[in-house]
This record gives sequence, C-alpha cells and structure tokens, in this order.
Amino acid sequence: MDMTLWGIRFNHQKIYFWGLVLTAVSLPLSKYTLSISYIVLLTNWVLEGHFAEKLNRLKKNKAFWTFFILFFVHLLWLLNTSNFEYAFHDLKNKVILVLFPFILFSSKPLSGNEFKNILIWFSAAVIASSLISISILLGFIDLPVTNFRGISVFISHIRFSLLINIAIFSLGYLVFSDEYQFSKKQIVLFSFCLLWLILFLFVLKSLTGIIIFLFTLIIIIGYLSFKIKYVVYRLFLQLALITIFLLSASFITHSISRFYTTEKIDLKHLETNTPNGNSYIHNLNDKQIENGNYVWLYYCPEELEKEWSKRSDVPFNGKDNKGQYIKYTSVRYLSSKGLRKDSLGISKLSNYDIKNIENGIANYIYTDKFSLYPRIYQILWEIDVYKKGQNPAGNSFTQRIVFMETALEIIKSDFLTGVGTGDVQDSFNEQYEKDNSPLPGNRRLRAHNQHITFLLTFGIFGFIIVLIALIYPYIQAKGYHDFLLTVFFLIAMLSMFNEDTLETQTGVSFFSYFYTLFLLGIKQRDKKTIE
Repeated sequence: MDMTLWGIRFNHQKIYFWGLVLTAVSLPLSKYTLSISYIVLLTNWVLEGHFAEKLNRLKKNKAFWTFFILFFVHLLWLLNTSNFEYAFHDLKNKVILVLFPFILFSSKPLSGNEFKNILIWFSAAVIASSLISISILLGFIDLPVTNFRGISVFISHIRFSLLINIAIFSLGYLVFSDEYQFSKKQIVLFSFCLLWLILFLFVLKSLTGIIIFLFTLIIIIGYLSFKIKYVVYRLFLQLALITIFLLSASFITHSISRFYTTEKIDLKHLETNTPNGNSYIHNLNDKQIENGNYVWLYYCPEELEKEWSKRSDVPFNGKDNKGQYIKYTSVRYLSSKGLRKDSLGISKLSNYDIKNIENGIANYIYTDKFSLYPRIYQILWEIDVYKKGQNPAGNSFTQRIVFMETALEIIKSDFLTGVGTGDVQDSFNEQYEKDNSPLPGNRRLRAHNQHITFLLTFGIFGFIIVLIALIYPYIQAKGYHDFLLTVFFLIAMLSMFNEDTLETQTGVSFFSYFYTLFLLGIKQRDKKTIE
C-alpha cells in the first residue's frame, strides 16, 4: 500500500492509522487539529486509489447507508426551510456524520493492534487535557476562570465529560478484557489512569457526565453480574450495584434535605436596629435562602455600602466579574455565612471573602473546588428561586426548563413536518417573542436536547426516520454483545437528553468517529474469533 511521490514513499495504511490517531487526540485537545485530521484522512483516501474496491465495500455496508440516510434527512428538509444561510452552516457540520463512515468503512480494516493503540492514544489525550484543567483549577496555570466550567479550555465541559466517559470505559476494557496482553506495569498504569479519570470527572462537576457514568456503570455491572457463573463473584457485583445505587440516592436526598433545612427565626421578634443604631429592612415576603439562612432579613443597605467601600475598590453599585451587581452578590454571600447584612457582617469577612464577592461568587461553598455538593446546591438554588418567581436568566438548569417549554410550543405548531433544517433558531426566536420570554436576547437558546431538536426540525415522520437511523447500526451489528459499542451507544444516546450533541463540530465528530470505530471493532474481533 505504498506510493512514491516527488521521491517520497508514502505508506497509506500508516497515514490512515495516524490520521485516525490525530482525530482521537484532537477531540479533547484541539478543534484546529481536528479539522486537519479530516484533510489528512480524505487526502490519503484519494491518493491511495483503489476506488472500485473501496466503493464495493461501501455498497455492502448497511451501517454506512444508515449514516447516509441520517445526513440525507437534513438535505431533504431543506424543502421546508427559508433560512438557507443557517441551513448550509448546519449541513457543514452534519456532513461529518458521513465523513468517518465513508472513510473507515471503505478502507482496509484496522488490525487489532491498531484499534488498541487508538484507544490508548485517545485516553492519553483525555488525561493530558484533564491535567491541564486541574492545573488551571489549582492555579498552576494562570488562567482566570469564574466557575468550574472554565477549567475545560478546549471544548465545553459537558462534551469533555462524554470523552472522559469513553476513556474510562476504554481503559477498563483494556485492563479487564483478555483480548489484549499487557505487562503488569502497563496494567498498573492503565488502572491508575482509570481511577484518575473517574476522580477528575467528579472534580469537573459535569452532572451530565457523572449521571451518564453512573447509569452506564450500573447497566454494565448489572449485565455482567448475570453472565458470571461463580455465585460469589456474581453476588459481589450485584452487591456493588446496589451499593452504588444506594450511595447515589442517599447523597441526593441528603443534599436536598440539607438545602431546605432553614434557620429558626422568630418573625414576631426580629431586631429592628443594627448595633450602630441604623434600621434593618426585613422582607418577610421574599423567602430566598442561602445555606438555610434567609437572604432578605437583617438587611441594612446604608451600612453595607459604607463598609464595603472601605474593603474594596469595586463600587458597591458596580458589577462583579460575572456581570452581577455587587450589592446583590454581597448580600447572598453574607447570608451564606450566616452573617447579617450590615457593617458588622462586612467587617467579619476576610480579604479572601471580599475577593470571592468581587469574582461573582455568591455563596462561600462554591469555593470548594473538590466537593460535588456545591454543584447540587446550585441546581437546587436555581429551582428554588425559579419557583419563587425569579428570572431564570443566567441559571443554566432553569434556563433549560424555559428552552424545553419553548421547544414544545414550537413542536405543537409544526408536529407533522417540523420547521426545516435551517429554521430552528428562527423558530425559537419567534416563539420567545410570542411568549414574552423573561430571557434576554443572548440567553434565548435552543432546546439543549438532541431528540427534541430532531422532532422540532423534522416533525414526527422525520424524527422516526432519524431515530431508526441512530439505532439501526447498533442493532444490526448486535452491539449489545459488545462492551465498547454498548458503552458508546449508551453514552451518546443519554447525552442527547441534556445536550444538542450533534449540533457542533466536536459533538458530531465524537458521535460519528466513535460509532464507526466501535462498529469496525466488532468486525475486527469477530474476524479474529473466526480465524
């Protein structure tokens, strides 16, 4: 498979392999080199030749034609589109759905060793990205971040969490499967990397990634427990399964109970004056809480402003680094520490606390970088204030509720045919106006649910076609018998309930690349078994 060009000999199979490695490494590290990997793979495919042989492979490959149908639906629904500029932008990303199946299914199959090495390279890249992120979190890399999402600098933290999940289960497969032989040192190294990525997934605090990890782990352990013949091992796995479930449920229920445990206040005997003799404001109608402390009790804005000006150069009526007003951030922060909102309360804050408020941190527990509870607390707080009538703008979880409500209204109007490939955002913009949405213009986003987005775009008939196209390759390949393909399928499909997974270059590449790669992995292993 060699070719000589300008006196240089090219080995196309090696270029093909390293092109796939470049894709795997680029997914967690660089969108720029991800685009380069497309060019490398396509150019090598063309220069290699043997087109008749390649096209013959594609003709026989049902999975390829299913991916093609998935892309073709997007083309067909141009007939129902008025915004072609956005449609062609969307199609530019969606063509990747066909790119990897086209190249991989038509090329010479990868060897077992090449497949294994791609998994190792990918896992190494994910680990490298995680180490960069943890260095930012700990301050070793001087990059200002305002929340946990900011430590994922190459891609969104949710998509990074999906890649972490793939790497975790891939390393688990390499460690526990008898398909590949590794030295004891390599097994120890892989095991250490596996444990590190699990730990980092929780440090990243992507609830989407954590829930997918736990759900997938429970399914895998449950399935394996019934495949084991030895009763002791089977019972051990099933006990582990029950333990994981109970620990998760206990953590969630304890977090909810902790959030709603409020301070006991005698509303009839509230103090009316500060130690300096100024009047307190007690808003008994606003039940907003921070760590169980009522935010709008014992509030003296005059003293707050005066004392704040002594501690900070940021104006009290100015904005913090997140664009929130200091006067509100400070009140929430003081409440979170159980302090009154007066000069005495401000005086009890450390310089570190003052800096936190300037950075837009509204509750001191958010400074705990390694605990998952602050993330759970944040979601509970968003739900609580949303139920109490606060605008959800800027609150990621409750914004998604508005996104979904808006999407469902659009679906009601275009249930049969959808709005078309290019008119999704336009339809959202129109519906937000109809609903007099409280969200500002820059917050009026799409559904953040790929299944809902497909239903909204293509209508019920197109949605059914797309859903079949997503599932068919897995069923046709009997993927439920294969660990890696099943893990990927679960991760990808679950991610679509909380993310528009196929609406970005990285998301589409993640889906198309790994779906195709693991489908090929099944064939490679089946061939090995037959031989």
